[in-house]
Amino acid sequence: MLILIPIIAMLALEFVMPGKKKISARFFLLMLGGVFFLFLLLRSFLPASLVDPEGEAVVRVQSQVQHLLKRKGWQQHPVIILAGSSATQYGVNGLALEQLLVQAGLPVTVLQFSLSGANHFERLFMLRLFLEEIGAEHREELKKVPALLLSEVFDAYDESPLYLFKKEAYTQRAITWFEPTQAWASYQAWRASGKDRDISYWTLWEHFLLNRFAVGSFSSFETPRYNKKIEPFFPLTGTKKTFQYNQAATTFREAEASPRFQELYPGWKSYYQTLFQEMGGTVTSLGFYALPTLEPQRRAYQDAFAAALPAHTTMLGPPSKEFMNSLLDEKNWFDGVHPQRQGAVLVTRWLAQEILEKWTDLIETRWCVDK
Repeated sequence: MLILIPIIAMLALEFVMPGKKKISARFFLLMLGGVFFLFLLLRSFLPASLVDPEGEAVVRVQSQVQHLLKRKGWQQHPVIILAGSSATQYGVNGLALEQLLVQAGLPVTVLQFSLSGANHFERLFMLRLFLEEIGAEHREELKKVPALLLSEVFDAYDESPLYLFKKEAYTQRAITWFEPTQAWASYQAWRASGKDRDISYWTLWEHFLLNRFAVGSFSSFETPRYNKKIEPFFPLTGTKKTFQYNQAATTFREAEASPRFQELYPGWKSYYQTLFQEMGGTVTSLGFYALPTLEPQRRAYQDAFAAALPAHTTMLGPPSKEFMNSLLDEKNWFDGVHPQRQGAVLVTRWLAQEILEKWTDLIETRWCVDK
């Protein structure tokens, strides 16, 4: 974007420089339009990994690209793709999950696309970027193996398709993932969900333009680190200062006796259609997973989701009463949603067991969307 400023300034000088024939306003506008068009055309060919190489989503994708391509013979075994938010980032160790499954006799590659606060469309951005980064040859190889996409179930993201967008507005992170396809799909889901009042049409339009003109890229004037990688699992330590574990555990036990059910949010259904359009041709199966939580309203939504599971998909969880009781220890929880390191070990083992028990259903249930 900054490179356009001197170009526009030089063109504008033609109107005021003495001793020169002035260009017409029409010619000036045509030249200006041409510059913008050429810039947008060039921008459409530049991947996010080049424009924002140190972005949070980008560096996590890079680590998973490296993990897949370093796995010798991955083309002969199933691939499991986890897509989630902070509940997965802090609660599931993808590398440990892969090891547990391999040790149990299931040779798989686990790819983890999780990021704190990542709404559905930022997760979709990471998945699309991953497919771009592995290249055409490996994309075709991925299509030939049993590829299973597991999507995290969490009520806040289903209720608000642009969850946390207002808080992160105008940050490089929000600009990076708001590419044309994500922007349009986000807009449709935003409308279907009743429109978050904190977000306006203009805010969405601005972010689309900021993305297309790569505003903020290379603004530090430092050499970007194109090989930067960050693992998607990040264990937490200690308990959140504002979290009252005993109160949360008591509330959870009381809520178990009177579960509440609700309908799925319309904004999520709009996203689900987009997910199939983008990933249905690559992954063979889609599953959902509901991670442990001490917050009753979130558990109630997980139950409702499992009861209204989309056709041709499979569900892992919600966790049983027995497993939840085994987690009821303050040293396992950071807050009511996120486990500490020790709790994450137990959650990862639980997820591995769920996958093993339901593996046949997960693989044999071919994902499609009924019209």
